[in-house]
Amino acid sequence: MADDEYELLPSYDDHDSEPGQVRRQVKFSSLRLVRRGIRRHPTVILLSSLTLVLLAAAFLAYDVAYLKARLSLAGSYNAFLTHLWPVGLPNRTDVWENENSKAMHALMSCMSTDDCKENQDSIVLLSSHHFAEAIIGHVSGEDIWATSVLDAVRELGYTPIFTTNNEELARTYRQYPDLVKVVILEAAAAESCFSDTKCIKTTNHPLGIPAWKMFSFHFWAGNGNPLGNAWTLSPENWPVISPDNSRDNFYLGYSIEKTCLQIPITPNEQRPRQAYVLAKETRYFFDKEYAWPTLAFDAAPIDVELIAGISRHNPPPMDTLPKGIADVGKLNKTQFYEHLGRSRVTLVGIGRPVLSPSPYDALCMGVPFINPVLSWDAKRPENRTLWLTQHDGLKYQNPPYVYHVKKGDVNGFWEALRTAVKTPIERYIIPDMTMKAVEERLVKLIEGNWKEKAEALLNKRKIAAAKGKGKIKLFDL
Repeated sequence: MADDEYELLPSYDDHDSEPGQVRRQVKFSSLRLVRRGIRRHPTVILLSSLTLVLLAAAFLAYDVAYLKARLSLAGSYNAFLTHLWPVGLPNRTDVWENENSKAMHALMSCMSTDDCKENQDSIVLLSSHHFAEAIIGHVSGEDIWATSVLDAVRELGYTPIFTTNNEELARTYRQYPDLVKVVILEAAAAESCFSDTKCIKTTNHPLGIPAWKMFSFHFWAGNGNPLGNAWTLSPENWPVISPDNSRDNFYLGYSIEKTCLQIPITPNEQRPRQAYVLAKETRYFFDKEYAWPTLAFDAAPIDVELIAGISRHNPPPMDTLPKGIADVGKLNKTQFYEHLGRSRVTLVGIGRPVLSPSPYDALCMGVPFINPVLSWDAKRPENRTLWLTQHDGLKYQNPPYVYHVKKGDVNGFWEALRTAVKTPIERYIIPDMTMKAVEERLVKLIEGNWKEKAEALLNKRKIAAAKGKGKIKLFDL
């Protein structure tokens, strides 16, 4: 081992008073090598260190300058945005033009600073008039469906933009076609846009709306879209309820739990023996589908009070209620929930209106529903696939939540009321109608590979057209 790998230490021998030398092996270390390098090449080390410091300072200065520039640009850009999408009524949430401006400000701002939240840079164009009416507070079945879909779009972080006709829709889409994921519009509007070269995408109109991005907002069973059932959105699970003409419909559904769960329910033992009759117009009691024409509500065999909230008294002779039903007058949404939540017995269907969301509200408030069966197969009267009921969305639900009574069956009606009195229920939301379930289906709609599906459909239609099989609707991808 070389001498410089040892350290000399003083030592004394027992037999000799003269100091001697003892060699001790010293282990190598990275620190020792660094020290040796510094002693041998101090100038090189110094220059290298200075170079690294200068480079670090330069990179830091660049980062600071870049950040300042980005912030300055973003600030200038955001200031510029205020002139493009003015918010005339910033404290209002019921004006769709204002909501569009707010959404566009948020979207452009986050894109300019590259800090958009999840899904924020994906636009959902809502072109059915029911979406604009929903934020005003309208409460038709379609409006309630639209409210639920809008809530889900926002909850998932997507940017909703409203339009109310095809001209506005086409103009809006052309502004940012790559950001628009899907377009939701009325069935008639989808047909109209599909046939309008100023609306649909074509070779000569490349910024038009691709047919595969358009989905029909269709409340009823059956097809409502030029591309077929798969592009037809449904509020009810029509593929299961009505498979003959709706097997391939896209079940989007809706949820009422957001509103319902905000309303406290009265404990069952504190509720009056009250049943709420589902009827907003007096004409329903004169309709050919009226389920209880021979039933005397004023001669009830059980102790129960029947009430209804009539919002429209139709012209004579359809302006009266059957005896035994008390009218509590026109109710807003909150008042309706309060009356419903105080009903101890049931929500009573009478045949109309069909597919109303109110039975779902009732179940959520802990109130069962009597669902009239309006038609059935006489040979197979219990075959529910052949039933037509007031609310087909509930025809596969069972007591104690839903009681199905055939039209005109007076004894069956009163028996259902008796059973409901004896069998109170807690809040009940059908699993497919939770907000979580709606959001899961909405993600599948927005993120689905619809272009690929449309391409396969287009190829089939081209083959059919080549064979001369009638009038075939072709389209551009």
